Amino acid sequence: MESKKPTLHVFGGGELVKDCETIALKNGWEVVLRTGERFVSSFPAMLDSTKVLIGNSLKNLMEEGGLPYDSDIGISLSAPWVIPTSIIDLFDGRLFNLHHAPLPKFRGAGGSCWRIMMGDRRGGVCIHELVPGIDAGDILAKVDFDFPTDLQFPDDYDSYIFKHAKKLFIKWLSAALSGDISLTKQNAKPQVGEGEYWPRLHTDTHGWVNWSWSIDEIISFCHAFSYPYSGASTMIQNNLIRIKKLSREVKPHKFHPFQTGLIFRKDSERVWVAHPDGALILEDFQIEQDSVKLRLGDRLYSPVEKLELALKTRIQYKPDGKVFEN
Repeated sequence: MESKKPTLHVFGGGELVKDCETIALKNGWEVVLRTGERFVSSFPAMLDSTKVLIGNSLKNLMEEGGLPYDSDIGISLSAPWVIPTSIIDLFDGRLFNLHHAPLPKFRGAGGSCWRIMMGDRRGGVCIHELVPGIDAGDILAKVDFDFPTDLQFPDDYDSYIFKHAKKLFIKWLSAALSGDISLTKQNAKPQVGEGEYWPRLHTDTHGWVNWSWSIDEIISFCHAFSYPYSGASTMIQNNLIRIKKLSREVKPHKFHPFQTGLIFRKDSERVWVAHPDGALILEDFQIEQDSVKLRLGDRLYSPVEKLELALKTRIQYKPDGKVFEN
């Protein structure tokens, strides 16, 4: 009787699922990909030999795809589920996660947005054992780096991260499927005060500009919700305006706090906005109503209720991509 081939169980989506398939086939492994509806358009076409299962219930997908055998390995690539302990235990220490940030400093799924807001240029990628605690498993492989100073938006950061992630992941997975997963564990237990956690962000809910912040804080905040996202939100003439790129004018200005948000200069492409720290220049923005034209003397403002909602709301994404508060 022919023995069963070992199986690589992939949870999630993205470009790296194709690398999983290529490496697995090269090493004589089968592949089962379990993914949520929001990932359907994000991964390349898979071979017929790969079992692709799409759904919102991980429990049902586990039953449909078959439970892991002793030699099987699992890898989470931005899995759209919180994988429960009951499934983690099935892999008996052979279920891993690719995390796009250095641990234990950047646990959680807030991505590059938090780092842009914080002005923190430290980056990294690691592969760690998936355990019930959030990003708390022992690290099996990692690379640390600093982001170049010319990166501005999440798109820039994510592209830079992905280059390092792909290189690290391919090297690690090739070794793991060849039988070498006993790599040196690092940072197994963070020192007191070293670990940090940052939650998910939702642009429409959290991306509202607080005009009482400093100019630098406003700029970093708006850029954190820029490409590939729709931009930070504020209001003008009772209409929503999304800001994706802005800068400060080097020429010194002296404005009173009551002038904050007032448009005092504009040309065909840019808008100058007053702030007690100086002048903000809006370089890339979009007004929800195309018919609205910015006028000198108009004021940008954010409703208090929007700012309060951003502070008190914590969100999660469902496997189908919809948002729910928790």
